[in-house]
Amino acid sequence: MDKEIPISGGRLNRGRLVRQGDFVLRPADEDVEVENVMIEVGKVFRGVPKTFGRDSFGRVKVEWIEGEIGELVDEDMGKSRARLLSVGALIRELHDSTESTALEIVSTFRDSLDPSGVREIVCHGDAGPGNTVFRGGIAFALIDWEMASPGRRSWDLATALRYWGPFRNPENKKPAELMLDPWQRAVWILDGYSASNVLRLETVGLFALNQKVQAEYVIDRIKARGEAVYTEWVENGGIRRLELDDAWLGGESERLLKAWSGSGK
Repeated sequence: MDKEIPISGGRLNRGRLVRQGDFVLRPADEDVEVENVMIEVGKVFRGVPKTFGRDSFGRVKVEWIEGEIGELVDEDMGKSRARLLSVGALIRELHDSTESTALEIVSTFRDSLDPSGVREIVCHGDAGPGNTVFRGGIAFALIDWEMASPGRRSWDLATALRYWGPFRNPENKKPAELMLDPWQRAVWILDGYSASNVLRLETVGLFALNQKVQAEYVIDRIKARGEAVYTEWVENGGIRRLELDDAWLGGESERLLKAWSGSGK
């Protein structure tokens, strides 16, 4: 049997994922609905890992997808542009292919992640750099479907743009991230998506609400893992980072939308 190798990264399952040969083993307490969504989406979309049931410990067995995990900071603008255009194209492929699937998936608690209740497409829900696999500099697949649910195109795009921009409080950015132009990076993703002007404005207008709803979900999920885990996360600044982004996007939402509208982007 292949040796289990811990996988770094992640927020909700940090330290709980391992690779074993061609598989990723996810926590045994992961909701069965995550598997069901991946199975249904996998019938129509190429960029989702295949699932293989559970191992003898109850852990979810998911296909390991070879490639490079996304990075916010690339060596040059040309490379960043090409990569982000491909991110937009991959998300568009997911959305276009799941229009019917979104209506067929059994209702789950995750429906509340997009508070509109609209079932336009299946949202990945967390399509940032750490969950995007590249091959040859082109976005190839999306991993970690824990936050997937039916919703709007604009809702899923708002999540992706917030993470890839990144649109967050400057206090939460690493020094290299402060040098990035989030507006330009958002344009590249939306261009790759071939988003209409109406969709672009709707997406940017959802930034603050999207951040708030997802922050509440993250807090609830970490609390569910136990008091010790939650306390450690708080002491390491987890909740403080979410609060800073909440406050910043809440205060900047109208200005961001006006800036976008007036920029011609």
